[in-house]
Amino acid sequence: MARKRKNIKKRSISDILKGRFLVDGDAISVWRFILFIIFLSLISITSSHLVDQKVVTISKLKEEAEEYKARYALVHSKLMKLKVESELEGMVLSDSLFALDKQPYKIIVPHVENE
Repeated sequence: MARKRKNIKKRSISDILKGRFLVDGDAISVWRFILFIIFLSLISITSSHLVDQKVVTISKLKEEAEEYKARYALVHSKLMKLKVESELEGMVLSDSLFALDKQPYKIIVPHVENE
């Protein structure tokens, strides 16, 4: 069986440029298609805008992370410098404290139980 084809009216370029396809007989289907395309384009624009916002947020967070890493490295290097015994000795000498010649004694106090 042969398919029946709808009576398709050929449109010329001048009809398209003048916009006659928007007001002719099957204009409702054309308008539905146009509204569908507009709806899809709005969804596309919105999603790309949201993605751009997330990219900006991610780049700000990466910059903050780099800054915190740099601060950590600086503080860690200062701490390591302060832990060095010669550095501590210099700081103590400036407060007029001197190192002991003898090691201190450990005093052990026996634990007494109360009755």
